[in-house]
This record gives sequence, structure tokens and C-alpha cells, in this order.
Amino acid sequence: MNDGGERRWVATGAIGVVLAAGGVVAIALALSDSDDEDEGTTAVGTSATTEPAPSPAQPRVRRIVVGGRPDSIAVGGDYVWVADSLRGTVRRIHPRGDRPIPVEAAGFPTDVAADESGAWVALPDRGAVQRLSIDEPPAPPVRTGAFPYRLAAGEGALWAMSQKAVEKLDPGTGGAEGEPTRLDGAGGAIAAGEGSVWVARSNRAVVRLDPETGEVDGEPAEVAGAFKVAAGEGSAWALGAAGTLVRIDPDSGEAGDDPARLRGALDLAAGLGYVWVTSGDGRVFRFDPDSGRQIGEPIRVGRRPRAVAGGAGSIWVAATGDGAVYRITP
Repeated sequence: MNDGGERRWVATGAIGVVLAAGGVVAIALALSDSDDEDEGTTAVGTSATTEPAPSPAQPRVRRIVVGGRPDSIAVGGDYVWVADSLRGTVRRIHPRGDRPIPVEAAGFPTDVAADESGAWVALPDRGAVQRLSIDEPPAPPVRTGAFPYRLAAGEGALWAMSQKAVEKLDPGTGGAEGEPTRLDGAGGAIAAGEGSVWVARSNRAVVRLDPETGEVDGEPAEVAGAFKVAAGEGSAWALGAAGTLVRIDPDSGEAGDDPARLRGALDLAAGLGYVWVTSGDGRVFRFDPDSGRQIGEPIRVGRRPRAVAGGAGSIWVAATGDGAVYRITP
């Protein structure tokens, strides 16, 4: 088999790992209903349809072409890291420039997590994670206990999620710290922050893990169709069925009532004073984390904005549909 054929075969296997783990992508699209027509949003904590609240000027948007189908993004230190699981590529972008720099990965990265000195990528086709540094060549992959396809950096560790478990890894070496935590269901997404590690499990709940022990802490928050999680701005947040945006109390772990609803929601991030939600029609919405109200007008970006992250004074969106990263600067 030639090199191109082998890479396509391995890529297919890697994507199969992700889809097998609860059908995250397919379920997310089906539950969020990604039609292009907008039916409005509702505020978190109220069932009434809301008009956009008064807001600052519309953020500036800059498009940076990276090529391919970028589907994960993270910001840390001085760089934005963008991965393409289908092509098996990683690129980094300096916030003061617009030239993507290729970074060699040892497999097909399905997720990326960044810190101050570099990034980690999940390589389910290798059953490993890999460290990517700013100043040094990529490190050899580090084998994990399963096939990690989602990552989160924070709360003192790197967290690698496979189909039914989460491993706590040393953020410097990637080595395991203790035994994996069994999720009692398929994991869909993971985030670290606000004192806990948050996992969307079995498309029906969000569980929190104690960062010290890695064990499940308290009762799960019931979020129907939960497929994305984020932490920041004083709370944890989840996207669920029909594009619901749910606030989760970081102390009690309980989900709030009457979530906001955003048609076609794909991903979310919390930072820079807002909760940011991307939608399948190529827009990004801002929500006030205290009132739950939509702020300002939706922000236009590229097609299929699959992933969003905050850092370096901006919000960064990876648009799978047009091979670009969009920088949103409030």
C-alpha cells in the first residue's frame, strides 16, 4: 500500500473511533438542527424570546486561511493551534500574524489542547498523545491506556478522554497519574476549569471530576443531548438537544432551568466576558454569563464553524467548511 493510501486508511480508522464513541458529531448535528434559518434565541434562565441587549460595537473579524477542514482549535502562550483530523495536520498561528506554520504530528489529531509553552494533540489512531513545542521538534507520542480522542488542559493536569474513561496525565510529560476514571457511559466532550473537570456523558448528562483524585464528584447534571462543554466566566456550560445552552453551577454541579436555545449550535467557549456559541449557519452568538441574555448582533464567520476557543485577547473559530480560522476581537 502506498503512503497516501495508508494515511487515508488510518485517517478513516481514527474518525471511526470518534464516531463510535457515542456518535458525537452525528448526534450533535441531529440534536441541534442545523438549518440555516434562524428562529431566535432565548436567554439562559428564561423561556421568553429576547431581543439582543445593548452591547459594545460589533467585534472585528479577520479571516486566516489554513486549508483543509480544521475541526479543533486551542490557544495557549503565544500561539493558536489548529488541527485537521481528516488530513492529519496541525498548524500554529501567532496572534500578531496571519501565516499558519505547519507542525508535524505523528498521526491524525482529533483534538488539541494548549498551555503556555506548547500544545498536546490526541492521536486515537496511535492510542497516544503527543507534545508539540514552540521551540523544539515534536516529541514522540506517549501511549495512553486507551484511544484518546478528546483533550482538556487545566486544573493542574492534561485530561485525555477515550470512549468510556478519562485519564489524568502529567502536563509536562504526558505520563499517567493514577488509574483511569470510568465514566459509566460514552464520553462526548471534556473541559477543565472553575475548580473541576467537566465531561458530557452518554448524550444525557454532564459529570464533574475532582481534579485531585480524578474521580466523579457528586451527582451528574442532567442535560438532555449533552454534546459540548466549556468552563469559564464563573460557571460550566453545556450544549444539548435542540441547541440548548445550559449553565451548570460550579459548586453544586446542578444544571440551571430554562436554558437558552440556539438553532444549529455546534460549539461553545467561555471567556472575555461572554459565552460564545457557534452555529451551523456560519454565525457566532454572544451571551452574558450573568443574565443569560444574547448580547449584540450575531457575528458572521465562515461555513461550519466547528470549534471555538478563547485566548490572546480574542475568540478564535475553526471553520471546517471553508478551511479558515476566524479571529474575533471584541
